[in-house]
Amino acid sequence: MDWRDRVPACFGEQDLIFASHPTDEERAKKAIREAKAAGASRDDFEKEMVWHIYKNVTADGFLQERTKEQVRRLHKMWRSGKWTA
Repeated sequence: MDWRDRVPACFGEQDLIFASHPTDEERAKKAIREAKAAGASRDDFEKEMVWHIYKNVTADGFLQERTKEQVRRLHKMWRSGKWTA
């Protein structure tokens, strides 16, 4: 399975929050590790996240704020490096 295929599983099914729940966080860590190993950049990962959010957020006015929040979380996790090495 490609790291891109793992991105949707990094989100809560109902709330669409990235890596918020323990199992989602573990999935996100694995997907980030695999993305880095494949030579993907943080921007590559972010594009996959944004696409997933875009396809699943239907409430008016919610898409932009939801996307910003989740991208900020990715940036923190991507920089962490403690568990991605």
